[in-house]
Amino acid sequence: MSLVPGTLVVLEGLDRSGKSTQSAALGRLPWADPIPLFMHLPSGQSRFTEGVYQLTEQAPISSPLARQLMHLACHAENIDALSEARDCGGVVLDRWWWSTVAYGWYGAHLAEQGLDKDAFLGMIDLVWSGQSADVVFLFTTPHEADALNREPVREGYRRLAAEHSTITVEVPSADPTTTTEFLLSALRERGLVTLS
Repeated sequence: MSLVPGTLVVLEGLDRSGKSTQSAALGRLPWADPIPLFMHLPSGQSRFTEGVYQLTEQAPISSPLARQLMHLACHAENIDALSEARDCGGVVLDRWWWSTVAYGWYGAHLAEQGLDKDAFLGMIDLVWSGQSADVVFLFTTPHEADALNREPVREGYRRLAAEHSTITVEVPSADPTTTTEFLLSALRERGLVTLS
């Protein structure tokens, strides 16, 4: 099985909804060389970004904007590696810039802090321009409670899905094996996965 070179598959959505579980499940499949890159953001592939991610998860950060800027710094640090891997064997990405918008702009109410939306989105675009996704699998059903999954975050994801409806596939709630089969079927239907 091969992921078509140049492909970017994104697993996005609410915390504790199965994205990392599915990334791991897809990573265990029998991929032909070149094997796709499986990456989580913001932890990425470097000691720097792993350290920043641990800091944002464990240290108290009073500024929601600071948290999102730290995440964007991790995105920027990994964008070259992502681009190179994408050209070679494709990429499956656990979280994309949508998380920055859903949890940052909508969930943290950055507009209420006086931040200009165009400026915020412009920073994201500086990092991600030229790296559009082929498909975004949107996970909206958490399997465990998480305080960060507030209604404004859900609304942010709803808006992003509507704005990018041609690439968004909502993932139905199911057991992990059924969900993996659903993802593979959708990838095959879109011509993004081929059998060797």
